[in-house]
Amino acid sequence: MSFRAITMTTARSLLTGSTPLKLEYFDIEGVAEPVRIALFVASIPFDDVRIAFDEWPSKKPTTKHGVLPEMTLPGGEVVTDSMAMLRLVGEADEEDKLYPSDVVKRLKIEQVLGLVGDLTRAWSPSLYLSMRPGRFGYPADWSGEEKDKVVKAVRETFVSEDLPRFMGHFEELLKESGDGFLTGEDLTIADLSAFQQISYFTKGVADHVPKDCLDSFVGVKGWLERVASHPKVAAYKASKE
Repeated sequence: MSFRAITMTTARSLLTGSTPLKLEYFDIEGVAEPVRIALFVASIPFDDVRIAFDEWPSKKPTTKHGVLPEMTLPGGEVVTDSMAMLRLVGEADEEDKLYPSDVVKRLKIEQVLGLVGDLTRAWSPSLYLSMRPGRFGYPADWSGEEKDKVVKAVRETFVSEDLPRFMGHFEELLKESGDGFLTGEDLTIADLSAFQQISYFTKGVADHVPKDCLDSFVGVKGWLERVASHPKVAAYKASKE
């Protein structure tokens, strides 16, 4: 038996058993959604447990680190950190596509995951300035015209400066990969992670981030469509409608 067969069996055996694993997160997409999709793509059964926001105060003390998502494996082990989960699920993919064993392919995936992390960190102040102003030196109950003005300015700066810079990087990655997926012809965990963050900007759910903010990035728009129309991704989305 090859080394790859041993490691893949180990990963898959962690995630499968007589009872399905349990993935707990809030009833939103968020950081758990790439993990949910990866589990579906890798054909790994799981209980998709959605925690209501009003249940969180009582649920929080029972979690390992006071945060979600949490993944409880069939053997009872608890996994924290969404990226650890995503890599583990990718490792368990029997088709060796989500997180392939080839070290060169993995290096490409890891670099894209790092770029997605940079994009998320660049966006986070724009998001949390409105949700948790106390983190940025403003009163926790900050509201009114001043708040709206500051949030608008920060988000408009992100859309006009940071977002185009990052989309330019993703456009280059797609050209290098032959306009398929971000690291080649196969869908990987890098695509699932990037898709979750980048598609968010097209939904019109964040004030001052227009739905058409990515329209000038033709390569990225095409890639978003390819990920969404991937047979297994589309099947997962359809199952949640």
